[in-house]
Amino acid sequence: MEKIFVYLTDLSGNIAYLIIFGILIACGLGFPLPEDIPLIATGYLIWDGTLTWTGALIVTLIGVLIGDSILFYLGRQMGMRILEQDKIKMFSPKKVRRTRAYFRKYGDKLVFFARFVAGVRAATFFMAGSMKMKFRDFIFLDGLAALLSVPLWITLGYGLGYWWGDQISEILKRVHHLKQGFRLLILTIVVGVLVQAYLRYRRAKRSVLGNKSATPS
Repeated sequence: MEKIFVYLTDLSGNIAYLIIFGILIACGLGFPLPEDIPLIATGYLIWDGTLTWTGALIVTLIGVLIGDSILFYLGRQMGMRILEQDKIKMFSPKKVRRTRAYFRKYGDKLVFFARFVAGVRAATFFMAGSMKMKFRDFIFLDGLAALLSVPLWITLGYGLGYWWGDQISEILKRVHHLKQGFRLLILTIVVGVLVQAYLRYRRAKRSVLGNKSATPS
């Protein structure tokens, strides 16, 4: 992900708006990239003068809401058919009815807070469409949440640029190397524990066999 961030922060000109806009739509459709990455990169690009605050906020908010709306309409058009397919058996008719009742009762809260949780955002918006939530309610709640989350992430990216500037790429590379080193350390520990357990098992097995052979018949 740090490579994508570095790529985005290297953008220049009006193409930066278009690329960030497209990536945010893809994120809304479930592309395996946290939405905060392009938003933080947007803040960085505002800091270095590539983007303006007004243009960036407009483009990012529209991109986020378009992606969410497409996902909502996919759920509206295909959601129940997918959920009710016997071959897939994602939910029984009873669970579908229960989920629909749950959305009627708590749907507004789920849609609002899902914007702040990347792991459940796409599934929640798809389910909102499947459960026939009114689009005007959905877009109002999602838009309200986006008005809070989008500027927050962009401001964070601007702060990264302000405090670390051109060093941000090097910082991300160091973080990446630290992650790789940590993974290697964990792997080494796991392998060491497994080898030690295996050697103990072999010694115990030889001891048992030795005792059996030493026992008089």
